[in-house]
Amino acid sequence: MKKIIEIPDELMHKIDQKKYKIFVEQDQVVLKNDAKQVDIQNFSLHYVLIPSLLSLVISLMTFLLSGEGQIAFTGGRYHSIAGMSMLCATIIGFITFIWVYAKQNIATKKRKISRIRELGTIGLAYTLIIFAVQALIWHILGMTFVGVTLDPLTASFLSALFSAIVFYFLILFAVSVKISHLIVLLFVTFIGGIFLSMATNGQNGWWQYNFSFLGTGEAENQWQFNFTMIFSALMLLTITDYLFVEFQKSKFYNFKIKVVQAFYYVIALFIAGVGLFPAQSWTMVFHNASAYGIVLCIIVLIPLSKYLLPQLSKEFLSMSAFVFIGLVASAVLFLKVHYLSLTVFEIIAFAISFSWLVMMINALQKMLHESSVYSISILEDEEIKIQKQGE
Repeated sequence: MKKIIEIPDELMHKIDQKKYKIFVEQDQVVLKNDAKQVDIQNFSLHYVLIPSLLSLVISLMTFLLSGEGQIAFTGGRYHSIAGMSMLCATIIGFITFIWVYAKQNIATKKRKISRIRELGTIGLAYTLIIFAVQALIWHILGMTFVGVTLDPLTASFLSALFSAIVFYFLILFAVSVKISHLIVLLFVTFIGGIFLSMATNGQNGWWQYNFSFLGTGEAENQWQFNFTMIFSALMLLTITDYLFVEFQKSKFYNFKIKVVQAFYYVIALFIAGVGLFPAQSWTMVFHNASAYGIVLCIIVLIPLSKYLLPQLSKEFLSMSAFVFIGLVASAVLFLKVHYLSLTVFEIIAFAISFSWLVMMINALQKMLHESSVYSISILEDEEIKIQKQGE
C-alpha cells in the first residue's frame, strides 16, 4: 500500500521555494535547508582568499620597509609574525565579517539604524573573542618557540597563513549566526569584561566601595568596565531585534509582545547608562537611576509576563516568581535591614537580573519553535498527515 503525506499549505510553500528538502531520518519526517548546509561548508573557503592576499601584501610591505633582515616569531609589536598576524586578522577580519554577514542577510527587513547597530555589534563581538583566542595562542607559541626568527618573505607568508585561519572561522561564524550564538557571546563578553575589570582595576579593596567603583576614575583601566556595560547593552539590543523580527512573522505578534519588546529596549538603555555615566561627580545621579532602573523594570516585567505572555510554561513562570522574590528580598536586606553591603547588593541584583533576561529570551524562542513544529499522525490506509502541534 502506497503511503501518502498530507502537507499544510504554508509548509508546502517553503518546499516549493526550494528552501527545504523533506526526507525521513531516524523514523521521523525532517525538513532541512540542505542548500544552506552546503553553502556554509564552501562559503568560507571561497571568501577567505581576498582578505588573505591583502594580509600577505600588508605583512610583506611592513616587514620589508622595517629594514630588518630577520623577523621575530613573537614580540616586537608589529615587527613580528605574531603582531602582524593579530593586527591583520583583527582589522581585516572585522571588515570581512561585516561584509559577509551583510551579504548573507541582505533581505532582512530592519530599519537602517538597527542594521548598522547589528552589523557593528555582532562584528565587534566575534572579533573581540577571536582576538582574545589569538592572544592566548600566540602567548603559548611565544613560550614554545623562543628566539625564532625568519626572513621577511617567509615571515609574511606565515603571518598571512595564521590570518587566513582566523578569516575562515570569522566567515564561518558570519554565515551561521543564530540567537543562541549571540546569547553565548553576550555571556562571554559580559562576564569576561567584568572579571577583567576586577583583575586590572588597580585597587584590591574595590569591593569595599561598590560594584560600580570599577568604572570610576579611581580605578585603573576603568574604561573596561564601562565598555563592557555599553557593549552588553548593544548585544542585548541586537538579540532583541533578532528575536522580535521572528515574532513579526508569527501568530503571536500583537500589542502584548510589543510591550515586552519595549521593556527589553528600555532595560538595554539602562544597562548602557550604567557604563555611560560613571558613579562619580555629577554623573552619579544618572548612574544610580540607570542601575535602579534595570532592577525596577525586571520587578515590573516579571509579574506582567504572566498576562503578556500566557503561552509561557508553568516552569518558567514559577522560576520567575523565585527571581522576583530574590530581587525584592535583596533590596529589603540592603535598604531596610542593612544586612547586605552596596557591593553585594549590586552584584546579586545584576546577576539575577541578567540571568532572568537571558532565560526570558530562551523562553520566547521556545514559544516560536513550538509554533512551527509539525507532528505526524497515521490515518486510515496508512495515510500520513503532517500538522502543526496543537492543531
